Amino acid sequence: MIFSPSQRSTQPHESIAETMKVLLKKVPVFWIVLSLTALLYLINFSVNDIWTENESFYAESVREMAERGNYLEINYNYQPRFKKPPLTYWLIAASTRVLGMNEFAIRLPIVLLAFGTALLVWAMARMLYGEKTALLAFAMQAISIQFIAGKQYASPEIPLAFFFTLTLYFFLKGHLSAKSGYYQLAALALGLTVLTKGYPYIIVIGGIIILYLLIESSFRWPIFINKLKELKPLSFMAIVAVVGLSWIGLMYMQYGNDFLTVLNQETMERALTRESNGLRELFFYPEVILWSFFPYSPLFVFACFHYLFTIRQREDIAFAFSWFLVMLVIFTAAKGKIPTYFIQAHPALALISAHFITRYTPKGKVSTTLWKALFLLPAAAGLILSTAIIVIFKLHLFYHIITATALLLIVSPYFPQKKKEPTGCWRADLRYLQPFIGTFSALLIFSMAVLPDLEEHRPIDRIGRVINQELHIPRSIPLYLENELIFNLPFYADRRVIAGAVPEEVIQQKAPVLALVTSKHVPASTNSSVIWKGAIYRRRTSESRLLLFIESHLKAKEGDMSGFTDYSLIYKK
Repeated sequence: MIFSPSQRSTQPHESIAETMKVLLKKVPVFWIVLSLTALLYLINFSVNDIWTENESFYAESVREMAERGNYLEINYNYQPRFKKPPLTYWLIAASTRVLGMNEFAIRLPIVLLAFGTALLVWAMARMLYGEKTALLAFAMQAISIQFIAGKQYASPEIPLAFFFTLTLYFFLKGHLSAKSGYYQLAALALGLTVLTKGYPYIIVIGGIIILYLLIESSFRWPIFINKLKELKPLSFMAIVAVVGLSWIGLMYMQYGNDFLTVLNQETMERALTRESNGLRELFFYPEVILWSFFPYSPLFVFACFHYLFTIRQREDIAFAFSWFLVMLVIFTAAKGKIPTYFIQAHPALALISAHFITRYTPKGKVSTTLWKALFLLPAAAGLILSTAIIVIFKLHLFYHIITATALLLIVSPYFPQKKKEPTGCWRADLRYLQPFIGTFSALLIFSMAVLPDLEEHRPIDRIGRVINQELHIPRSIPLYLENELIFNLPFYADRRVIAGAVPEEVIQQKAPVLALVTSKHVPASTNSSVIWKGAIYRRRTSESRLLLFIESHLKAKEGDMSGFTDYSLIYKK
């Protein structure tokens, strides 16, 4: 907006505040947050090669599905892989069928489902609490650290979060509208949830629904039974079984007890037979929440302490509370504990926190100061991290503009006011979004500048290009690999990889032989057969421990290659 000289304020901060006020009147805050989230989710999401072990399993299994033309049986590195149901594989396969076998197509369904999950959280909050709470719940879900990290690679966690949330969305929609058709859609979504991660989620989601109906019924059994009957449990479970358990039946007919053994290991044995760490396990997921739901986790903890003494009277959070409590109890009781298991609870954390924030008013100077700090400290952490990324990676000064803009937005609600503004003004919206803005700036800089830079020391795709595009080595020739398996190597090599090979034995084999071995084990007589040389990260079996890989990457840029091992690719015709 352009002001005439007579309209301009003599105070710069007043001019900025007026500009913000006019902008936010013309463009609703929801559309700004929605657009920023879409930008953050889409920018450079496919710039990195296949990354973690999990993503390698899914990418390679889909490639082998396409190679064989069989989308029912799941194989990784040409060996059966029954560990997870097939829906995530099928979503990726559908995308690659249209867009080609590449990182963009492999990750696109995951990114879209992550964005869809945040929209579902917005829709549920809107049904329960209204527009302002819905906006904040969307921002919380969209920016939470573990959730946004999960959208960056292909694995079942984000699809599970989407179908899990979709199930409870349709249930809530049916419950509030008294339209039974939504319950049938909830059953279909639950079937898809089972088809994504397994039948234990029938117990988890069933527990959430039952606890919620019990709370709504004030634990009066006749009322509860009547509410449960509205679900039509028999037809509900029939739909879930037909959709969710069909693949299990097909695999049992194909592989018999071998399949059931693996299925049991991945479900009941993983949950019930691992060694316990005693009382520490009780605090495993509360600790996970502190970092995984950051930057809004401090506010969630504050909300929990506030609700602790009034929970009996808080029917307004019964739905989200049931969701959170059932997941906390079930996954704490289970022996196997992995932080990603709790991603499906993030929507509940967002609903509880957003509802509390938009209704809480601090009383007294101490409470007011603490309340402001709960927003400003996470926002400041984001700005500090933004600056640290720029300095550590020696980025262009341009990136400081992003940090400066975020800082301006964070502090703008505290500019002096000419007159008292009504409750619900733009200042309140920006205060609620301060943690989002600070974290957004750090993640945007990281996505724009750091993710592409990391590819400098990830050469597996280049090995694949040498094998398949430059020399066109037949797929029937396996690739021998010294040491442990590099999980994304089968995908880029486009063939079976035999790990743990002994270099001396492989090199002495009759041609044709394709092998990737440490350069120190390549005899001078074989130098003419070396078709590629380079350093591969071997500090761990993969780069999935991101901070460790970044540390080795930064050292390598300075000439310290201690985290990497020199390899040679040998092809004897």
